[in-house]
Amino acid sequence: MKHLVRVTLLAFIAASLVSCYDRDIIDFKGLNYSLPKVSNLNYTKQEKVVTLTWEIPTAIAAEFKRPLEVDIQKVENDIYREIIVVAGEETTRDVTIDPTKTYRFVVKLSGYLTDEARMEGRSERYYSQAEVIEIK
Repeated sequence: MKHLVRVTLLAFIAASLVSCYDRDIIDFKGLNYSLPKVSNLNYTKQEKVVTLTWEIPTAIAAEFKRPLEVDIQKVENDIYREIIVVAGEETTRDVTIDPTKTYRFVVKLSGYLTDEARMEGRSERYYSQAEVIEIK
C-alpha cells in the first residue's frame, strides 16, 4: 500500500511540474530586431575624471525610434554603482571617479521600437550587447 501511495504521489508531482511552464515563452524565438554594439570604445583619464568615447554604428534598423540612448553601467571595485543614460546619440561622456579605486564601464546601446514594430505583451526597449572597458 505504501508503495502504491508513493508511486501515485510521485506521478502527481511529476505531472504538476511538467504542466508548470508557459508554452508561449518556449515557442517565442524573439523578434528580428537587434541593436549593434557601440564601436571604438576608448577612454582618457585625467586625475578624477574619465572621458569615455564611442561610435554609434550607422546600420540601425528602421524599426527603432531615433535618437537612441547609450547606457553606461559604472562598476567601482567590482560593485555596480550607477547607470548613466546618455541621450541624443551623444558619443562622449565625462565620469567622475576616485583615482584610488578600480573601475569598469559596461556600455550598451539602447532604443525603443516604433509603434508599428511593437508587439502586444513584448518589451518596447531593446539593448545591444555590451562593450566593457577597464580603467587602469
